[in-house]
Amino acid sequence: MDNMCSTQQYKSGMILALGELLIDLIPERDGMRIEDEGPVIKTVSGSAGIFACAAALLGADSGFIGKVGTDSLSRMATHTLREQGVDISHLVQAENGQLGLAFLEYLSKGRNYQYYRKNSVGSTLCADDLDETYIASAFAIHFPGMLLELTPQMRGACRRAVEIARAHGVLVSFDPNIRPELSGNEEARERMLWAVRCADIVAPTLEEGRIVTGEKEIGAVLRALHAMGPRVVALTRDKDGAVLSRDGEVAFAPGIDQPPVDPTGAGDTFAAALCVGIQEGMELARLACFCNCAGTLAIRRKGAVGMALPDRAEVEELMASGVCPVSTASLNEVM
Repeated sequence: MDNMCSTQQYKSGMILALGELLIDLIPERDGMRIEDEGPVIKTVSGSAGIFACAAALLGADSGFIGKVGTDSLSRMATHTLREQGVDISHLVQAENGQLGLAFLEYLSKGRNYQYYRKNSVGSTLCADDLDETYIASAFAIHFPGMLLELTPQMRGACRRAVEIARAHGVLVSFDPNIRPELSGNEEARERMLWAVRCADIVAPTLEEGRIVTGEKEIGAVLRALHAMGPRVVALTRDKDGAVLSRDGEVAFAPGIDQPPVDPTGAGDTFAAALCVGIQEGMELARLACFCNCAGTLAIRRKGAVGMALPDRAEVEELMASGVCPVSTASLNEVM
């Protein structure tokens, strides 16, 4: 599938995301604890859901594969994805079960999550829920790594989706999305390595790239990830920007001065922009700028879906402002 990742004209097909939808409950006031009384923001979340909405806002034909229930929060999530322009024709509705919740705290030391998602309906998506024809007709399918540790059913769905994609020439996009509470054993590491080896596109943080490869320097991390199979590697570096590598060329996008209000969804937005730009045939330097600007804009407000995710015009405006000058080098030259 090398040609699918190359710089060329637009390639047809949907960009799909597979995963679990959640509802985030976010205190309006910084420093407010979960146990404190006070107003909260309620927003649709879940890594794959954010990815799908971000891709749609950036101009892609986007679809989401997952499972919801008949509860009020499931209806909220379904309505929100539809309003964001995401195709939900393959969002399975179960008769039983409820959507999971995530409570967030914004404290001086950073974010803190508390999940209420055990046996959530979204985590029960299984291989039998997938429509092979739908996936086979896509341009790319994306999934985050934490799904591999969520439930055996979800793990099976991920494996089946990858199997279908590879059989039909559909690009596989993978974000390791390493969560210490879900991936702290050797079996979890092996599952993550399997996903990296199956992927055409990987978008870890630099630290995740180091964990996956055992390497420390950026160049060594990039080369090790490419050696595992992915054609396109993108390393995000928080305030220091991002590094993209493809076909022996590396692009360095600098950090952009944007005060961080809420980093939730920034990595998912970056990964969505990466797939959108690849589908549109962007050359590497423009692709790096596009992804970097999209991810940066996602941190400007609390909440992700329907709140902070940028649209295409906002991303292009930031790109045109000149705040993201990209430099390039040969992969062999990068230390």
